Amino acid sequence: MLETVKYLIGAAGASGYGSKSTAEEVTENCPDLRSITVIITGATSGIGAETARVLAKRGARLVLPARSLKAAEEAKARITSECPGSEIVVMALDLSSLKSVRNFVSEFESLNLPLNLLINNAGKFAHEHAISEDGIEMTFATNYLGHFLLTKLLLKKMIETAKETGVQGRIVNVSSSIHTWFAGDMIRYLAQISRNKR
Repeated sequence: MLETVKYLIGAAGASGYGSKSTAEEVTENCPDLRSITVIITGATSGIGAETARVLAKRGARLVLPARSLKAAEEAKARITSECPGSEIVVMALDLSSLKSVRNFVSEFESLNLPLNLLINNAGKFAHEHAISEDGIEMTFATNYLGHFLLTKLLLKKMIETAKETGVQGRIVNVSSSIHTWFAGDMIRYLAQISRNKR
């Protein structure tokens, strides 16, 4: 209960930042990120869009993967209107599809760009039961398995970049507390995320 109250009032944690800290505040000590390349999933809205905007403002090169290329191009246009000269690459990625994740990584590697920062931010909550093309419940496929595979496939590139630049890479996983909504028999919930739709 105490942790919830601290979160709600924005009390700073061990990092010095709290739930009310802004992206601009968190990055003000690193105003020049021109040597950094960042992949941000879910950058077309919400936390991801604000993170992308501020990182572009600090000079980072952004890769914005998205299911909707139109939404990603609109996000890119918003960022470049505020931060002219920003280097932003828009690419297709549907995290609910393991094939799409593999294709994205292959296309990203063909660009021969470094990778310093991976922000796994995209999230989905399906109100109706849906199954991905791989036969996995859609929310689990998108929020967990897609990001897991993406991270696993990009690790080699991140390690290479760190060796070449001497700058250690970072992986940031953005999550929700929605899991606290569920209590009781986890077997029943596991059955829900793996059953076939009838």
